[in-house]
Amino acid sequence: MLRVLVCLAGVAMLAACSKAPAPAANAAAPAVAAPATPAAPTAPVAASGAAVSGSYTVDGKPAALSVVTTHTDDPFDGKPIVDIIFTEKDPAGDADPATDAAFGNFGDAIVAKVEPDGTVVGADIVHTALNNHGASVSLSGVLTMQDYKVAGGQISGHLTSDGPTDVFGQKVAIDLTFHAKAP
Repeated sequence: MLRVLVCLAGVAMLAACSKAPAPAANAAAPAVAAPATPAAPTAPVAASGAAVSGSYTVDGKPAALSVVTTHTDDPFDGKPIVDIIFTEKDPAGDADPATDAAFGNFGDAIVAKVEPDGTVVGADIVHTALNNHGASVSLSGVLTMQDYKVAGGQISGHLTSDGPTDVFGQKVAIDLTFHAKAP
């Protein structure tokens, strides 16, 4: 019997605490809504914020990379490869965005070839300030990936050159943080 009374008292307290406060006669502040009931667990939330942020410069001249997409590429040394493509213009619907980005069809661009553990095996960079006037330059061993994650249908990480690096007599600096839908 005591358990029933304690249980009923608990339910009464819960009901009293769950009611929204009555409006005051001189209420200048907005009313506070009753707390929402907990929702059922949902699928992982996609990363928020800009898809790509940071900088990509050649001799101090910045590129305005605003789009990042990912695509499956041919395996390298028996390991699967994902192309992470950073561009100024959206390559949506393009049949071969990695090649077309390397040819400058989407403005300044970076095509990073990445293994499942985040190792960057190579990259093609395109920048209007390069001495070859926007044609791509292939790099190997220059870029690294930090905080690389593949989870919840998303790929994210931080692509960096760890400061300016010499590319055919020009200073290239890449420091980009990104998130994109996995291929």
